[in-house]
Amino acid sequence: MLLIQDFDLSSATTFHLPARARWMAEYDSVDQLRSILADSQFATMKRLHIGAGSNLLFTKSFDGLVLHSAMKGMSTVADDGESVIIRAESGIVWDDFVQHCVDSNLYGAENLSYIPGEVGASAVQNIGAYGVEVKDLIVKVEALDTFTSGMVTFTADECRYGYRDSLFKRPDLAGRYIITAVHYRLWHTPRYTLDYGPLKELREVTYLTRSEE
Repeated sequence: MLLIQDFDLSSATTFHLPARARWMAEYDSVDQLRSILADSQFATMKRLHIGAGSNLLFTKSFDGLVLHSAMKGMSTVADDGESVIIRAESGIVWDDFVQHCVDSNLYGAENLSYIPGEVGASAVQNIGAYGVEVKDLIVKVEALDTFTSGMVTFTADECRYGYRDSLFKRPDLAGRYIITAVHYRLWHTPRYTLDYGPLKELREVTYLTRSEE
């Protein structure tokens, strides 16, 4: 666990603008997260959980506690020969997860390569690109309920995904659930999505080129 007082936020966002946080806490387990949230010195502070900071613009310092996940475990939890379910913890860089899938010949996430952020944020934002949204891969989401300190699991349907939207973005639930891991279904055989704009054009050009050989 990492605790830093008067933390320089410019190092935690892609804009790198000068701002500071009263405290920053980074955890690498659910138990550490619970310990931070139970600490009396943070009880009355404003709290903000961040990922890779790619969608954050601090215009002034944050007088509160900034949280960040350093949980980076990843494992295969099911494999039926046709598809696999991978459990990825929230602090994994999203593109590292996509690269792992590509290197392992697991299909479904490749269109989402190079999207900035981390695994936890992918399930909050329902990231998408080139005709694929992460909701198409998500099986379930594990989260800590900050009201009860208990773990809860949401199915993909329960996450109420929409375009760049989810249950976790509802104003009345803001900050209540901290995502700790996401389960994704990938496939052993190619299931390419190539019908979106530039990919469709590239597919057609590639087909014509091969036909002329």
